[in-house]
Amino acid sequence: MNKHALIVLSALLPLMGCPSDDVPGSGESGDSGDGSSTGSSMTSPATVTMTGADSSSSADSTAGSSGATGDSDSSTGSTPMCGDGVVDEGEDCDDAGESEACNVDCSASMCGDGVTNESAGEACDDAGNSLLCDADCTPSMCGDGTVNPIALEDCEDGNDDDFDFCSNTCMVAPVVVLDSVHTLNTDTGELDGMVLQHFDVATGTWYSTGFEVQEGATLRVVGSQALTLEVDGTVVITGTVDVSGGNGGNPTTNISACDTAGAGGVAGPGGFDGGVGAGNGGTGTEDGGPGEGPGMAPAGGGISSTHTAGLYGGAGGGGGGHLTPGADGSASGGGTPGVGGEMHMSLPPLIGGGGGGGGGVEQDGPVGDGLTDADDEGAGGGGGGGAIAIHSTVSIAVLGTIDASGGDGSSAPGCGDIPGLGGGGAGGSIELVSPATDVLLGVLDVSGGLGGYPLSDLPASIGMAGGNGGDGNVSVV
Repeated sequence: MNKHALIVLSALLPLMGCPSDDVPGSGESGDSGDGSSTGSSMTSPATVTMTGADSSSSADSTAGSSGATGDSDSSTGSTPMCGDGVVDEGEDCDDAGESEACNVDCSASMCGDGVTNESAGEACDDAGNSLLCDADCTPSMCGDGTVNPIALEDCEDGNDDDFDFCSNTCMVAPVVVLDSVHTLNTDTGELDGMVLQHFDVATGTWYSTGFEVQEGATLRVVGSQALTLEVDGTVVITGTVDVSGGNGGNPTTNISACDTAGAGGVAGPGGFDGGVGAGNGGTGTEDGGPGEGPGMAPAGGGISSTHTAGLYGGAGGGGGGHLTPGADGSASGGGTPGVGGEMHMSLPPLIGGGGGGGGGVEQDGPVGDGLTDADDEGAGGGGGGGAIAIHSTVSIAVLGTIDASGGDGSSAPGCGDIPGLGGGGAGGSIELVSPATDVLLGVLDVSGGLGGYPLSDLPASIGMAGGNGGDGNVSVV
């Protein structure tokens, strides 16, 4: 070896055998623990794990990434989540799913919050009324007792009855204002030919939320059953409500011969029809037909069947009323007059007056036998007055007229032989019930109809006048 090479080797040996002053030795804390270290395998300070309270600042800065202790989410590396059963910030609750008190989105359960919670008894929740959901979180359905304007419900009465103040389509009964002449049929529920939605034909009851018959207007009521007005509001009648009975029919004439018997008068709603007049054109006999009535003894028709010539016959009796019986008719030539109908009471039930009896006539004689072959027929009896009840939740004011009078018996105008005349129909019933009822300026007419009376100068006993109908009944509560 030359001298130059030895000098170089001797210079390198100290460098290879001595550790650097800037690198920790093999005995310092934090080394790998094997007691040796080389320049190529030294541990960088950034990877040193520090423990204990005296850790250096450089160790603290790396604690999070090296597994230092903290909260449960940080220690596991998970993110807070609704449904994990832990109430985190921004959550009202967390029951690990839907519960009676907590929605699935971790909001407190409340009807109207827009979240359907079946555990809380909600069938739906549209945050208020909608076409399909009520504000109380039940399905929208007419009759459920909850008014839902969005579902086009005006009212809710919790039933499916179509005939009351709220229909089964949840439409409220209207206010009725009548300003002209109208006709109501209690058997069909039609007003001027149009069916009323809030009219119950089974009971003859009309529902409204206000009822007015204006001055000059008339409501004519027809049909077989009485009328009941149920009004959830005020009632004002300044015009006329007419439930009266019709007059008995006149025998028709053919060259001054009364050859067709008079028809019985048609009763007002809830009343009873009058009897038909005697004769082959009417009943087929020479006896007047009895009037209809509610009692065991309705008004009788005039009886003349035993006579074949002259002015023989009997007039019909008057219909029986609620307060008085009908009057008997009169007769001549041995005929038998019709007896008046018996008195009866009707509140309740709501019924009208009895019909008057029809007039009788002498039997027809042989053809060519002078006056005796004239086919004079009897006159019809008047129809009984109808019945009406008006019930208001607020008030009733009658400034006009409620007419429940009985119809008059026919007087057979134009019949030369003056046949037996018809009896008058009895008056009907009027019932008014409200917290405040005022009828002082109005007319409540339940008078009986007049019996037919001779139109000639003959005495009534010869002319066989019909009996007057009895008076009806008024009840104001």
